[in-house]
Amino acid sequence: MQDKVLDIFEEVTGTDEIREELDLDLFESGLLDSLGIIEVLLKIEEIFGIKLQPTDLERSDMATVNNLVSFLSKR
Repeated sequence: MQDKVLDIFEEVTGTDEIREELDLDLFESGLLDSLGIIEVLLKIEEIFGIKLQPTDLERSDMATVNNLVSFLSKR
């Protein structure tokens, strides 16, 4: 699952630097914004078959690779 989440974030952010630091805050680093959140949610639905609304998770749930992997593991 972690590799798929990394692939999603790489595609949306356009960088592979997230692979080096799985706890990098994507919002604070400027790699993810509100439009990026929507793109990530669409990719999650496409790849994992999990339909999520922006209100289904907190911003912190998507702030890092590790946070999103943990969130998706509970779904």
